[in-house]
Amino acid sequence: MHPAKFVVALVLLPFLSLTAHADFGTALQAYDDGEYQSAYREFRALADDGDADAQSILALMYLEGQAVDADMAQAIGWYARAAEQGQIDAQYALAIISIEGAGGAARNLNTAAQWMHESARRGHMYAQFDLGNMYANGTGVVESDADAAQWFEFAAAQGHKDAQYNLGILYLTGRGVETDRDVAMQWFQRAAEQGHKDAQYNLGVSYLTGRSVERDPLQAVRWLQAAADQGQSSAVVALGLLRLEGDEGITQDQVAAARLFRQAADSGNPQGQYFLAVLFTRGLGVEQDPVEAYAWLEMASGRTRPGSELAASIDGLRQSLTAVMTASEIAQATAVARQRIQAAQAAATN
Repeated sequence: MHPAKFVVALVLLPFLSLTAHADFGTALQAYDDGEYQSAYREFRALADDGDADAQSILALMYLEGQAVDADMAQAIGWYARAAEQGQIDAQYALAIISIEGAGGAARNLNTAAQWMHESARRGHMYAQFDLGNMYANGTGVVESDADAAQWFEFAAAQGHKDAQYNLGILYLTGRGVETDRDVAMQWFQRAAEQGHKDAQYNLGVSYLTGRSVERDPLQAVRWLQAAADQGQSSAVVALGLLRLEGDEGITQDQVAAARLFRQAADSGNPQGQYFLAVLFTRGLGVEQDPVEAYAWLEMASGRTRPGSELAASIDGLRQSLTAVMTASEIAQATAVARQRIQAAQAAATN
């Protein structure tokens, strides 16, 4: 779990709706319309008079170079004036700047923790989520799963889908809270309904296995497909296995299974690569081809943790193939694997 990226510009304006200044409203409308020069003049006058919300937006304008030259020192100065008055977006912005050392600013995790706490305890949803991550990773604070769970719960209650997912993981694993699969599933459900692809995957697997929910293969397909549509490769593998083996209400289709495994394999998923190798070994849904099978095993091996169950399966199948392949075929397969790995690395850098 990692702290969020610099998202001050994305989360600033929604918190300003309670401001009653007529001048502020005019300035905000100008800002929304992209009339930054007019907005700057209005916000600067209000900021000079001590309006914390105006100070926070003025800081953002210096940060983004809107109507003025980008100036991190000015941005930090105005954020600090607003933060000292309790303006939660400014406090959050200072925390993020201090975590990342953005724009040449000094990186200071103690300062980040201070401002993140101030913003989070006043109810800033993103600060609550990021503070949970800070406690989970020991970033600027003493690592504490219990504190991470507390701040994730605050953010999750406000609808933050990543916090809901993280909280589900903590309840599933018993980190910082007592293990409770039912509660974990509730948080996964809420995150999944908001489109969190990993929560959708976990929910789909739960419906497939019948753990903590009544087994329902069709519901499993629903959530796995939702996750797969967002590129969650483990969900693609799970759908491939369902197509390979069939299930209640799900027609067995080896060709469709091969297509799904290939999709996952091309994305670099080692399980997809292994199962595609199995199909090429046996000629299921594809034409039997030991060279292709061996090549995909080579690729999977490089992405698999040694000593894992998947590593053992890969080694077992590779030994079986080695017994029936010529040295030339093995060399050809190794070359194919190397070419695919190089092509994937090149694509990733472009």
